[in-house]
Amino acid sequence: MALIASDLKKYNYFAGLSNSALEALSKKITTVNFPAGSEIIKEGSIGNSFYFVKDGELEVTKKTPSGQEAKLSVIGSGQGFGEMALLTGGIRSSSVRVITDSTLYELSKSDFEEILLQESSFADMLADKTKGLKQYTKIKTSQPFALLPADKMFALMDKMTVKEYKPDEDIIVQGEKGDSYYIIKSGKVAILKKKKDEGEFQQVDVIGEGEAFGEEALIRDDPRNATCRAIDATSVYVLTKKDFNQIVKASFLENIFPEEIALDTYLSDYMIIDARVPAEYQEEHIYGAVNIPVEVLRQKCLGFDKTKKYITYCLNDSRGMVAAFLLKNRGFDAKCLRGGVSGWLGEVVTGSDGVHMPGK
Repeated sequence: MALIASDLKKYNYFAGLSNSALEALSKKITTVNFPAGSEIIKEGSIGNSFYFVKDGELEVTKKTPSGQEAKLSVIGSGQGFGEMALLTGGIRSSSVRVITDSTLYELSKSDFEEILLQESSFADMLADKTKGLKQYTKIKTSQPFALLPADKMFALMDKMTVKEYKPDEDIIVQGEKGDSYYIIKSGKVAILKKKKDEGEFQQVDVIGEGEAFGEEALIRDDPRNATCRAIDATSVYVLTKKDFNQIVKASFLENIFPEEIALDTYLSDYMIIDARVPAEYQEEHIYGAVNIPVEVLRQKCLGFDKTKKYITYCLNDSRGMVAAFLLKNRGFDAKCLRGGVSGWLGEVVTGSDGVHMPGK
């Protein structure tokens, strides 16, 4: 059945168009059907059509800088997609796949551009929508939020503020109470640490756009264990401790209790990670555990196998929780062992002898 002008009024995209424009547009739009599982738009491809949904559900995804696939949204009847590449003349910035069998309306690039020239209200509406979408996509593809559900993303964006820092200005100071979580919008940040017997700070890492910091003090409820200093002029998104706990921590921190773990198969079921420093690990650790201090886990986990399951722990819960959080929001199936090594029901190795490293 042909699309009539009055049908287009149901879509926000076209609500502001004149009757004559709607009539002309209805003659240019074609109806296309896509089965579940098909890919309509591929990230990085050339844009040649604008689509809006008659019925069905579709998933919009985008690759993050670290290679994760972030689910940006699920769209359905009345919603459109594909306009950004046509507006900017660039390549497709995301992929769109069909979840359920879907019927779409398609408008060619040339007809889309003709409407932009003739109808200023249509162009203004798309410009506003694109600006909001760029902001959403930038935050959603930041490392901590790639796997965060869309509903929580919108809640998070309402809560976040932006702060600017000059070169060499401290964002976090070692020893202070932690009250915020930070995500780098632009610029670079040096991570500096100073031990009790050292007079100078040592730079242990440099992080950049899309990376987050400050979660450890919030999860452990401890003072800051490092100073984070802007290298360049740096802009950061800021989330308060309360909002971090309610939105981010709640989404990426999962626990497992000792009695839930089968002691006869746990080494084949899980990779066990001791998140403490080597001296603590050598004094006492779970048999079969690999020692990866939480301070270096961010880099080490890049080579982990995502088909495996992980359990993290420390003496009680604190560093184990941080390790589980870091792994979970990077797409790993990870849980924190409640009670840590203190609550473990299986074999424990003491002293520096008998350390077992799986796969060695």
